[in-house]
Amino acid sequence: MKKAISVLVVLFVIFMSPNFIALADVGPAEPEPQPAPPPAVAPAPVVQTPAQSEVTTMTSSVTTTYESAGREYTAGDKLARGLANVLTSPLELPRNVQNMTEEQGVLVGWTGGMAQGIGMTALRIIVGAYEIITFPIPFPEDYAPVIEPEFVWQAPGPRVTPQGKKAE
Repeated sequence: MKKAISVLVVLFVIFMSPNFIALADVGPAEPEPQPAPPPAVAPAPVVQTPAQSEVTTMTSSVTTTYESAGREYTAGDKLARGLANVLTSPLELPRNVQNMTEEQGVLVGWTGGMAQGIGMTALRIIVGAYEIITFPIPFPEDYAPVIEPEFVWQAPGPRVTPQGKKAE
């Protein structure tokens, strides 16, 4: 009986030892994990603000001036801009209602803002379709945008604080 117990203890020790587990592994040896290198610090992206000189747009009673920031446009940019303007043109409606409501009140916002939003939606669809159809033609010069801002989301929103006072 002592021999049977001692054999079981020896087998248990052999099976439970890390060397036996390593011998049982038939795959290639895995390299030891290396410590991860320290994360690289990415430089902060450069954000260009529009300069005040080139194109003027009217949003209700506020006049905003944009410049295309001297960017070179390609035919692909013109096609992408046209597709984006056609697909996102419905965003003009709530944006114009919100801007006019915060600038001139609820009644004007929901009537005048709705009318302006419908007009801007139609304009973006027409300009987007024009840019999709004529994307290989470099007109306007160097594939420049036909309307400013190029996209709906680039238009400035209202500058109103939560207390309802205009921000400086």
